[in-house]
Amino acid sequence: MKRAVKLHYGEKWVEIELPEKQILAIVYPKKIHGVPDEIAEIERSLDNPIGHKGLSALSRKGKNTVIICDDYTRPTPTDKILPILLNRLNDVGISDENIKILIAAGTHRYMSVDEIKRKVGKEVMKRIEVMNHYWKDEKMLVGLGKTPLGTPISVNKHVIDADIKIGVGNIIPHCVGGWGGGAKIIQPGVCGAETTDYTHWLSAKFFIKDLLGIAENPIRIEIEEIARKVGLDFIINTVLNSQMEIVRVVSGDFVEAHREGVKVARQVYGVEVPAKAKIVVCDSYPCDVDLWQAIKAIYAAELVVEKGGTIVLITPCWEGVSSEHPTWLDYGFRPYDEIKKLVEAGKITDLIASADLAIIGRMINEKAKVILCSAGISEAETQKLNFDYAKTPQEAINKVFIAYSPKDKIVVLRGAAELLPII
Repeated sequence: MKRAVKLHYGEKWVEIELPEKQILAIVYPKKIHGVPDEIAEIERSLDNPIGHKGLSALSRKGKNTVIICDDYTRPTPTDKILPILLNRLNDVGISDENIKILIAAGTHRYMSVDEIKRKVGKEVMKRIEVMNHYWKDEKMLVGLGKTPLGTPISVNKHVIDADIKIGVGNIIPHCVGGWGGGAKIIQPGVCGAETTDYTHWLSAKFFIKDLLGIAENPIRIEIEEIARKVGLDFIINTVLNSQMEIVRVVSGDFVEAHREGVKVARQVYGVEVPAKAKIVVCDSYPCDVDLWQAIKAIYAAELVVEKGGTIVLITPCWEGVSSEHPTWLDYGFRPYDEIKKLVEAGKITDLIASADLAIIGRMINEKAKVILCSAGISEAETQKLNFDYAKTPQEAINKVFIAYSPKDKIVVLRGAAELLPII
């Protein structure tokens, strides 16, 4: 008997048919209610900073303030947070003229004016100068030496010039930093490519299970070391449910407040799966814009796929693989040792891209293959990535059934890019 199962495809849905008896679990972010009053929750958080004396104490450091906000790839309700934060800063003697807002692009593409307006809100755009982090422009970066592990630190000069540095972000599971939010607003948010290169390449040494959902994994510790050197003063982080409603807001010290937020986020995004399965079918919602974002779904799926299994990723990726990281298509996902040799030989210089090439490549080589179904990625591009291609979602499923026994189990991960599957 067949069962119709829906998966996200951007803002729409696609439907696939799966054998009822083979479905072990269909999981998605838990239905946790948002707070009844989101503005009150933001206010409450600022009134009760964690591990910090608050904005009033912060204002004694000076007046020149930079607020660093995450970009279009993150669902943070920045437009709700910023008006409150700006008014609070005004109340402690910091005027709008002393405040700049910097979009933490990391190494993503820069945001358009319209995208920024939607992100921060029209009224904020009228009040405050808002800028992209131009990470490709060396003139916009300031060097701060290296971390004890040797990571070179280069940071946007507007951050370095500010007396007060405030980060606004969101906490979700993350394949490198364990969780989003906290110090990630600095690294990779407003750092140069060389800094992000090193931290990402460091992650290639580890297995997915050692990074994803681990609040104090080795990469998070390195990221926090960088944020400490930069002088991140204060964070405001949200935890959202699957309807993008605020469940909790945490403010204060970028480590202590973040860890409290992670406890709540784990309740939202940590989903129990009875056992691993030979077949894992997933979508990447809401990380659909390109494969650079959608790849997060594969990291989640890897936690629950059996050795010798297959991951089916269904995602639109309207902007293709990655405009900023063509190395993915140049070399495809390969085992760590192969990528390491290419890096050492100077053939791959994009260490940010190489980390994913190695981590996913190791998985494909040692554990499970990937079938990709995406309107934004061609068959030729899919093959270059070393993924299998399917034109339609059902075609992808049919390919799996040819290779496996009717007894093999299936796990479906809906909204997998923001899930933490727990066996």
